[in-house]
Amino acid sequence: MYDKPVLLSKLTLLRQQFKSIAPAFALLALITACASPELRQSTREDTSAAVSVLETRNDTSSVERDYPVRPFSTQTFYELLVAEIAGTRGDLDLALENYHRQALATRDPGVVARAVSTASYQKNNAALQELGVLWAEVEPDNLQARNMAFYAQAQQSNFKLAFAHADYLLGQNQGKYMVLLPSYTTESNDQQRLILLEQYQNGEKKHSGKRDLLLGKTLVLTQLERHDEALETVRDILNQQPDDQPARLVAAQILHRAGRTNKAIAELQQGLKYAPKSQQLQLQLVRFITKEDLPLAIEKMAALVAQAHGNDKFKLALALLHRENHDGKSARVIYRSLIDKGHMVSQSHFQLARMAEQRSAPDDALQHYRQVSDNTLLLQATSRICQLLANRGQLNEARLHLHQLRLEHPNHASTFYQLESQLLIARQGPQSAQALLDEGLAEHPDNIELLYSRSLVHERLGNIAATEKDLRAIIEQDTDNASALNALGYTLATRTERYDEALALIQRAIAIHPNDPAIRDSLGWVLFKRGEYDKALGHLRAAMHTMPDPEVAAHLGEVLWATGAEDEARSVWKNAIDDNPSSEFLLNTLKRLNVQL
Repeated sequence: MYDKPVLLSKLTLLRQQFKSIAPAFALLALITACASPELRQSTREDTSAAVSVLETRNDTSSVERDYPVRPFSTQTFYELLVAEIAGTRGDLDLALENYHRQALATRDPGVVARAVSTASYQKNNAALQELGVLWAEVEPDNLQARNMAFYAQAQQSNFKLAFAHADYLLGQNQGKYMVLLPSYTTESNDQQRLILLEQYQNGEKKHSGKRDLLLGKTLVLTQLERHDEALETVRDILNQQPDDQPARLVAAQILHRAGRTNKAIAELQQGLKYAPKSQQLQLQLVRFITKEDLPLAIEKMAALVAQAHGNDKFKLALALLHRENHDGKSARVIYRSLIDKGHMVSQSHFQLARMAEQRSAPDDALQHYRQVSDNTLLLQATSRICQLLANRGQLNEARLHLHQLRLEHPNHASTFYQLESQLLIARQGPQSAQALLDEGLAEHPDNIELLYSRSLVHERLGNIAATEKDLRAIIEQDTDNASALNALGYTLATRTERYDEALALIQRAIAIHPNDPAIRDSLGWVLFKRGEYDKALGHLRAAMHTMPDPEVAAHLGEVLWATGAEDEARSVWKNAIDDNPSSEFLLNTLKRLNVQL
């Protein structure tokens, strides 16, 4: 055991040299561009990325401070030294465990910051959320701590607290958090959005006319579909700064969302008067006019390609427009030119393959799909190769292709096993798929994806005990696996009378993903099975509103039928049948209930 003077000296050194963390603690790069906030779904920065602002060198509130050494207990000194040594030796799990525990115990800013940096390197979001909030509590004037706390609270949907941190940062001329915050409410309900809107309205009293606060407020109003108010607010920005491109884009998007496409186009054209070479404005203009005037859209896109010196992504967009205009020849010229130059090769082959399928040329399609190597498209290309081969009676060739891919890409073997199992279910039945998945799980016994796939096959075969065993094996590994919890709960509710167990499992799933319509459907169904019709209807109506799926429609209709609301039930079923005339689930429900529409 180290004596106290050595411990004291070591901890002092750690604090003085905090920014010279060992290479294993190098922080992640942060890209937080908010130049073009999208109304549909803004990209959220990860908490682990947010913490990389620790690399900032010119912030007087940074962790460069020489914190005074507090009279820590011997146990605290010992655990911090163990953490430091573990970090330098690469045992980051132990390092984080000790730093995290001592950060909570001591609430010392230096220890908290060290814990944050370790959690950041390990991308441990759960630890980062807790530590980020703690850091802001113990050092409220530290901008880096406020940054961390903002992301932590926003990710946990604590929007009032997140706004408080964004408000502080706005006062320090860091307004991007005000613009970013509404992206966390895209999946929230209107009640939560109204609470956040109230925060923005109160913030205006303190920060009158602040551009970033006004833009954030605009985004919340748009989510609430209060388009006129949103436009009025963004106009306040544009009246002061008519060349503000992000605000101009938002204004155009609001108009387009409100169905005023011509005014949206005019808005972008007005913006281009101030920034005639803005690629963002030009791209948005092309999107808007595509439905109105496709040849004009092609003309403008071609001009943008020329202006951008042959930007490859713009070329792909131009090729797509040519295809929309039924000009396959021009599109193929673009794709082949990219391939010849070695640019965007996988994407170009993939699109050429799709075009070959559309003109019923499977040999050409196979040739192009086989040239796809990019990970983002490989799975889709592989799926199409297998389908094309199977359609020609070459099932064995398709399986050999998947076997070869498992050898070439062992880290993705489970994905290719899943593809093959789906192929076998469609072509040979679930028994063959079960045998394949048994083989896959013999090689990868704890693979969650394979266990889940096999559970579905067992369910189709009526082997509910085996289904339950596989799903419980997943839950044992991952207690918060909402998909497995929901699947097991729904299976028990549908195939057994163990309704209390089913309800408990589904409630756990919905606590993890409260807005998931599939889970709400399961919850409504098990409540129906328990005889709680009113509660069941509430959840099923909500699920149907978010996800008008034929299975949800079948469930909602059955509960309505059971409560005597037969006319509404028929209406729900008829609408679903019109949209999904071959849905076995719907047809079987109507047959079981002896209902004629």
